[in-house]
Amino acid sequence: MRETTFIDRNRTKWLSIESEEKNQPDEMASDFIDLTSDLSYAQSHYPHSKITSYLNFLASKIYKSIFETKSKSLFKTFWKTDFPLIIGHNRKVLIASSVFFILFVILGAICSVLEVDFIDSVLGSGYVEITENNIRRGKPFDIYASEQPLKMFLTIFSNNFFVGLIIYISGALVGIGTFYHTFKNGLMVGTFLTMFFEHNLGYQAFAVIMLHGTLELMGLVLETMAGLILGLSFLFPHTLTRWQAFKKGLIESGKIFIGVFPITLLAAFIESFITRLGNTGFQNIPLYISVLLIMILIASWVFIIYYFFIYSKKLSQKVPLEEYLKSTPDL
Repeated sequence: MRETTFIDRNRTKWLSIESEEKNQPDEMASDFIDLTSDLSYAQSHYPHSKITSYLNFLASKIYKSIFETKSKSLFKTFWKTDFPLIIGHNRKVLIASSVFFILFVILGAICSVLEVDFIDSVLGSGYVEITENNIRRGKPFDIYASEQPLKMFLTIFSNNFFVGLIIYISGALVGIGTFYHTFKNGLMVGTFLTMFFEHNLGYQAFAVIMLHGTLELMGLVLETMAGLILGLSFLFPHTLTRWQAFKKGLIESGKIFIGVFPITLLAAFIESFITRLGNTGFQNIPLYISVLLIMILIASWVFIIYYFFIYSKKLSQKVPLEEYLKSTPDL
């Protein structure tokens, strides 16, 4: 076939592919197949022609679009369906993790009240002394403004990430390691809050700390959940072999841990850049800052309650357990 004839026969199709914006992967895949067929023909019959270079450019453009669309689709599917579905179908483990953590926080508070030196032993006497000095200066939460924000962000994020990683992977020890590390962290949170309650700053402390703590502590609960799923999958394989059950638990818990990553990141950002605005407490800062902080606090609570406890449950009820299990990778 003459080159001019080849161009005339396909010009309209090529121009249409080049000019139209398509978002459906199936349509783009069909266009890509047509283009690669035309490109193969052009490379065989007109290897040094401009039309061959043009088709190569157009095919590369479509391929890139397919890859980007697929990546966006995977990202959207994970947050809209996959992640909350895993949470929903394991909500008993989520509730158990939440209850355990709250009980450990309460235990930390009780021990702090009953034992004089308990706060120092858990938080460290140096940290307690710094906090008490801040309280005397009228800036009880100045610990959150003690470093340059970016440096603080990197330090907090890396620390919280590795703490979460330990909580998660220690679940491989049939959940005992996860339980132990959650106990330690819950005890610390309860002790920390009690220290402020003893100075009549408890409610102020709760409001300021939960600016970032809502997300940070939910992340910890989810990491506990992931660790327990990992451990329980080995202990209770049900109809699967123990190794198959463990691999399934590893996949599910791994997805939960991945889902916690941006929550930990956002919590570290809020703690480093925003919580410091309330270093003197809500009563001693400008009204517009108080409103901003309260909005962040409310938004965090609404997100946590809706996404992890309401939306995930509704989604799991729409997608039966059998269908959900079929959607997980083959074992």
